[in-house]
Amino acid sequence: MMRQQSDDEGTVTLLIVFFALIVAALVTVVVDASTVFLAERQLQSVADGAAAAAAQQADVGAIYQGSSIDVLPLSIAGVSNAVGAYVDEPAHRPHECHGTEEVVAADTDGRTVTVHLRCQVPLPFVNVVAQLWSDGVTIDVVASAQTVLRPAT
Repeated sequence: MMRQQSDDEGTVTLLIVFFALIVAALVTVVVDASTVFLAERQLQSVADGAAAAAAQQADVGAIYQGSSIDVLPLSIAGVSNAVGAYVDEPAHRPHECHGTEEVVAADTDGRTVTVHLRCQVPLPFVNVVAQLWSDGVTIDVVASAQTVLRPAT
């Protein structure tokens, strides 16, 4: 009885190549997802800081009108200036956004400040392949801060 030799050569190589492709795809997804997650966290931190800084911009004219107030009124111009100055500070710029962060809105209702920021995050691996039809991921964050007026004791 003669055994036929099967031609199994190359199947291990093929399996290793497919396994390497799967590992490369997983690494790509993890690195790109981590980049977006970190950029979102950094941008949210900047929005929180800008809202907190803007919430300290009291409307001095309204305070000194002489009427009794139970909330600290905010200046619309002061809020816009404070948010712009905070976001433009180089130390506050998210490095994952590569300078694309922008202030979409900085609004106040007189007591609460709402800051809306946006940035474009280029993906490290996907943009290499999809650069022609993808500019990365757009991240939008919103933060709010409220003034607190406590009576002097």
